[in-house]
Amino acid sequence: MTDLSVYAPLSEKVAALGPDDDLTFRPADFPDALADLTEFGGMVIDTAFLRSMGWAGDSAGNDLPFEVIGVSHGFEVYAEAEGMRRFGLWLMHLLLSGREWAGLTLTHPTSRARTFYTRIDHPMPRDHKLFGQKPQQFTGYEYWPQEVWRHPFADRAMAPVHRVDPQDRPFFAYGWGAADAHHVDFDPAAADQIIFEATPEGVAAMACLMMDMAHPTLGRDEVDMESPIVGFAATQHRSLEARFWLPNSFAFYCDTLDDLTLPPTRAEVRAMQKAREKGQAGNSDTTI
Repeated sequence: MTDLSVYAPLSEKVAALGPDDDLTFRPADFPDALADLTEFGGMVIDTAFLRSMGWAGDSAGNDLPFEVIGVSHGFEVYAEAEGMRRFGLWLMHLLLSGREWAGLTLTHPTSRARTFYTRIDHPMPRDHKLFGQKPQQFTGYEYWPQEVWRHPFADRAMAPVHRVDPQDRPFFAYGWGAADAHHVDFDPAAADQIIFEATPEGVAAMACLMMDMAHPTLGRDEVDMESPIVGFAATQHRSLEARFWLPNSFAFYCDTLDDLTLPPTRAEVRAMQKAREKGQAGNSDTTI
């Protein structure tokens, strides 16, 4: 399932670029208006991702009676190559549209997140005497395909292809669309929105990365963006982690989104365990 069909002709041009080619995107290449929300069925987001890392033992290698566990919440994005490329073009459209934010309504039934929002962060000038009425309007972006590394926004030792400076790394957050839902318990399993925020440079880097993932020779079927505390420093502090998958990879084990089944959430696993325990207890009852 793939839509964002308005970007199909431009996607063909991007797909045809070789490693030494380039293409300048301009506002005229995109539709005049970008809606607040655009339907997109070519992406599935699982909000139930959780990564942990443990430390045990002292500097001499001796065991300790405790273990320090670092936990990082996150989400995983699944898309076919054409869907990932069109997602990148949507981000580029937002960057060149003059808007500060826009969203995608994720219509694929497998997706746990129902909306993906992007906001362009225009940092306040460091000189308080400098002011203006509206964000800068960009007139173009020169794009050329680059090789994709597993940790593309990490420090240069982990990602030799430089894409973003630290201040331009992305910030990802959960959102809860239901009224007052976030005031209850901030349960990640109940989150139905992903919010992405970055500077214009960061949004451009994200757009290019999504297009590069789908490149036939430079692309990669897995991309990880980990936090600076429990990972390889590819996001802002306090950000969620993000993982992106193309078909026939470790997590996206099939050919199409329609064949993809997400693993059960932790709440679903607990519910299944309780149901089994209840069933076993019922089977052990005897009547005299």
